[in-house]
Amino acid sequence: MKDNAERTRIPFWRNIKVVPYLYIMPNMILFFVFMIIPIFMSFYYSTVKWNGMGKPKFIDIQNYLYIFHDKVFLKSIFNTFYYTVATVPLLMVLALLIAILLNSKIPLRGIIRSAIYVPAVVSTVVVGTVFTWIFQDQLGLINYIITSLGGTAIKWANDPRFAMIMLIIATVWQRTGYNMVIYLAGLQGIPTDLMEAATIDGANTWQKFRFVTLPLLKNTHMFVMITCMINAFRSFDLVYTMTQGGPLNATKTIVMYVYEQAFNKNYYGRAAAAGVVLFVFMVVLTIIRFKIEKED
Repeated sequence: MKDNAERTRIPFWRNIKVVPYLYIMPNMILFFVFMIIPIFMSFYYSTVKWNGMGKPKFIDIQNYLYIFHDKVFLKSIFNTFYYTVATVPLLMVLALLIAILLNSKIPLRGIIRSAIYVPAVVSTVVVGTVFTWIFQDQLGLINYIITSLGGTAIKWANDPRFAMIMLIIATVWQRTGYNMVIYLAGLQGIPTDLMEAATIDGANTWQKFRFVTLPLLKNTHMFVMITCMINAFRSFDLVYTMTQGGPLNATKTIVMYVYEQAFNKNYYGRAAAAGVVLFVFMVVLTIIRFKIEKED
């Protein structure tokens, strides 16, 4: 009884293991300094008028009222969603089809996998520069092929109808390889017993894909979709390299709008407000993701 009484008198903080917290402390400090503080500072700067010099002037929600009455910002929201809706399905479908093909026993499978994955590790600026040349009006490879077949050259970067298509093609080329690797991991995690059982039951290739492969890749689909959507929403470097938001704001995304307001026009408050709107979009997207996963 005496020993039990002494144990109860031991302060609770002596039972806390300090070493694990010491290990994670550097990461927590970095996360707090470079993530948490900037988020709160963005909310603050979105309520002030400031050009980077002097003392910020509090103007309440005027920055939000301005950007939501700004046709350029509204256009950037539309472009961001259009770009997302166009790229995400393409990236998912192409990556899945390629992964299924490369998951089977074909010659030079390892080399083909590496070749498809290589664009994922290439700098986006390099990708943008290369595709800018490919879609160049006079000397570009695409227009050369079109004119060789008797067609008329297209002014890709100078035509609002085609500029976004140019970005979508470059995005799909660069990011398909990464998604392919994710799908390959998911396919290789499917138990072979299930496929063998489906074969014994008389299922053909399509039925095995429809009723076995697709359902078991549900979590993989969700991961790839959310990753692609996040990358699409925060797309900047490829847009800046290839079109800089033009022509006529046809490819201007929200991040591109933030960049121009902050560094071209020195309207840091408006840039912060647009950044907060983008942050809200990302939070909503994350909540939807967790809701879907919880229901599953």
